[in-house]
Amino acid sequence: MLRKALLGVAALLFAAGLWLTVAGDAAGHPLALWGGGLLLAVLLENWRYRSRRGAIDPGWVRTDERFVDPTSGESMEVWYDPRTGDRRYEKAGGHH
Repeated sequence: MLRKALLGVAALLFAAGLWLTVAGDAAGHPLALWGGGLLLAVLLENWRYRSRRGAIDPGWVRTDERFVDPTSGESMEVWYDPRTGDRRYEKAGGHH
């Protein structure tokens, strides 16, 4: 819900900034830049932090940590890569 609100506000800022810029008002430039920047940030955040799909390579170690994902309601387990310190969350029983 917050993501949709941010996208809406960003789109409004961007559109208002473009409209003001086309109308010849210098105040439109910052609005368009801030709106466009916020729009890109929200869209790229979703792409950057989406779940990684695919097999876990042999270097990953399953931990004893388990939890229920509040979004999907599925049981999840935590995997750890001791080489990099990265953590990964996978559906319980889905790998190895």
